[in-house]
Amino acid sequence: MKDKVKKVISFRFDRYKDIEIKLEKLAAKGLFLEECGAFLWTFRKGEPKSLKYTVTYFSEGSVFNPDITDNQQTYFDYAKAAGWNFVTQFNQMQIFYSEADNPIPFETDEKEKFDNIKRCMRKSFLPSIMIMMLVCVFNLVVQFNSFQLNPIEFLSDPGRLFSAAMILAVVIYEVYFLLDYLIWCKRSERSIAGGGECVENISMVRRIVHIIFMSFFLAGFGYFLYYLVFKISWFGVFLCIIQMPILLIVFRLSINYLKKKKASAAINKVISITVLIIADFVYLAFIVLFTIKLGFNIGADSDYRTVVWPVTATTSHEYRLYRDDIPLTCEALYGDLDYDYYSYEKEINSTLFLTQSNYRQDSLPAKDAPPRLEYDILEPQFKFIYHLAKNHLLEIPQWRDDESYEPIDNKIFGTVEAYQQYYDDTPTGEYILLFEKKIIVLNMEEPPTTKQISIIKEKLRI
Repeated sequence: MKDKVKKVISFRFDRYKDIEIKLEKLAAKGLFLEECGAFLWTFRKGEPKSLKYTVTYFSEGSVFNPDITDNQQTYFDYAKAAGWNFVTQFNQMQIFYSEADNPIPFETDEKEKFDNIKRCMRKSFLPSIMIMMLVCVFNLVVQFNSFQLNPIEFLSDPGRLFSAAMILAVVIYEVYFLLDYLIWCKRSERSIAGGGECVENISMVRRIVHIIFMSFFLAGFGYFLYYLVFKISWFGVFLCIIQMPILLIVFRLSINYLKKKKASAAINKVISITVLIIADFVYLAFIVLFTIKLGFNIGADSDYRTVVWPVTATTSHEYRLYRDDIPLTCEALYGDLDYDYYSYEKEINSTLFLTQSNYRQDSLPAKDAPPRLEYDILEPQFKFIYHLAKNHLLEIPQWRDDESYEPIDNKIFGTVEAYQQYYDDTPTGEYILLFEKKIIVLNMEEPPTTKQISIIKEKLRI
């Protein structure tokens, strides 16, 4: 395989000139095309040559065909007679080369060529793009619903923001793709009607847009890997990276197996896509089961010990007790507590919009369990995010008509605004404390005493 080179090449049917020019430049460097795929193209190393390439389209072509069709073979023979040698194909795209300096074009009817490109686009590229856009739009709707349900969690989660940004970028790029293709069609129609040729779809603007999109995509993917490594684990990165290669291998093996069995293109397509969908669900199920069984945060920084605790007289449950360093503890509020089963947990999520620091001290379930404590510190980076977080925290669903938030004296905690939760007109230990640049949500089992308030202000530096 030392004489083989794999290259990532993106292409579109209406940008055949780009492909021809690229292949001719690579041939001049000693790289000759042998096989093309959806992304990876295989080249053979050799002595540099001056070759001419031409990219044509044949609507009967398909990766699912068991063999080259009779009409395709006739087409190849016609090209051979004109001095063009067949190289490879991908779906409807056929690639030929010639060693002649000025080879005779074997596609001379520009109207037929244009109609053929449109048929091929309608057959494969456009449906796949429309499906991708529908899936992306559906995902954006899901993301927006998630944002509406809890804007604080959404805006402080780098993973969610990354996902939404990448999906939105894909939608914008695909819309640009469709508009660019429609403009090319209109320009080519006018050119052919005037006796000219299909318009060469080579533009510096398009290349700049493509470079911007690919740069954004690669930067986003790099950040995603960074996020997985430092927030989840190296194993999480490994599982995510190998998912696509595994699915592509399964898909390719299914296609090749059915080709050997001489299955028709329609049967091959249906079965292979079905196998791909099933493989995807199986892989995702494996990740979910693995996460439930062993946890997905292998290698995480949090230190913990595992205990088996009786839940009922006949059943027990395994719990993880964490030892994270949290600023405010139950021991500081209530004094020494003779209890060895506290779990101290800290989770900090930060984005360019919002930093959310969640701290909690939990005890195991029991009737005589000691006090529990939980608090969030929110640091919005923009005023509108601050007001969005405030409104969300103070919003009470209609079905919880026995709950309310009542304002309290700002002098108690030194706040700009402060609210205490009431349940059936009884004050609870939950507070929303609004300061100039941050918001603290404090959840205690009962309202704090004056001494405890002083400790809270000292430990949380408010």
